[in-house]
Amino acid sequence: MRNVGMVVVLLVLVVPSWAFAISLCQYTQPITTVTTSSLQLSGRYLDDEYLDDRGNVLSLTLAGSFLRYYDAPDFGYGVKASVSHSTTEGARTLVGAASADFRFYAPETALFAFGRVNSNWVGLTPTVAVVLGIGYGRLQDVTPLAKAMRINDKLLQDKVLTAALPDNVLLAIAQEIGKRQEYPRLEDLVIKVVGLIEASGVVTGKLGAEAVLAIRQIITAVGDTRLCGFSLSTGVGYKVLDPAGQQDLVLFEAAEYAMPWSVDTQLHLRGDVTSTLNFSSYVMQVTASLVHKLTSTATLSGNFSFSRALPAGGTPVDSQALDVALSFALFEGWTVNVTLGIRNLTGYEEPRVELSVAAGITF
Repeated sequence: MRNVGMVVVLLVLVVPSWAFAISLCQYTQPITTVTTSSLQLSGRYLDDEYLDDRGNVLSLTLAGSFLRYYDAPDFGYGVKASVSHSTTEGARTLVGAASADFRFYAPETALFAFGRVNSNWVGLTPTVAVVLGIGYGRLQDVTPLAKAMRINDKLLQDKVLTAALPDNVLLAIAQEIGKRQEYPRLEDLVIKVVGLIEASGVVTGKLGAEAVLAIRQIITAVGDTRLCGFSLSTGVGYKVLDPAGQQDLVLFEAAEYAMPWSVDTQLHLRGDVTSTLNFSSYVMQVTASLVHKLTSTATLSGNFSFSRALPAGGTPVDSQALDVALSFALFEGWTVNVTLGIRNLTGYEEPRVELSVAAGITF
């Protein structure tokens, strides 16, 4: 799978970067709130890891996910959950993972204390660990400014604007979009944004119906979250539930980094390690994702992950995966995804290749 890592590097290098008058990371708001959930039904063709193709199959998978991230000056929390149910030639598999963390910030700093609960399960046998620790850093949701820039680009493309919107107008639009929950009606927010654009001095007269509709569609678009920032955390915890019957103290380390290279491109890196105090067993996970919006309805994404698990008294098991997906938005929230996945696990004779087509909705 060394070639898989090279593919990820090449994907990073070839994605263009556009210069902006202002950086997305210049946008800040007192409270960051990100909520997404999805549901997908997919069919999969599997070219297995064996040379004689003994396990090539077709299967169906129903998968769901939920993410809630909240960050305020003095408090924050995050909830993540994912679950999938697969049926392959009559055999059923249930796999899931969930975590919840709570952060308490020192006044006017990014230093925080945290509590975290992790859970993973296969079938109905979960592993649960509770961790307490400290950390530093924040992830900031800059999606409102990205939407303001996208509105600017759309109106320039349609020749509605005589010049790009000034930076102060872009930031003002972003602030209003960031306060969307405070508006009783979506139409009130659209009217406010239209007013800011018409008062900018780079548009003649009033915006037409097509321009107003385009602004509304950009504001309500889902699946285009842009994050900026980093966080580092370390802690000590206790494995309260383990199918193997081992209840141990554990060490936890995590690092996360997010950077929107442009309005249309998001890079997100994360790594974490959970180990026993003497490092006789551990689980390490690293993920890297790159998302690039090709058009208003098509998105290309790549996700690479690596994990290593060392059981007590056993030998390490490595797993590597690369998923490249092309997503098409049919209408608000609904998408069709075509995904090529490559998996390699310790003991495989050859990488496993999967091609899947899925239809789903993101809320």
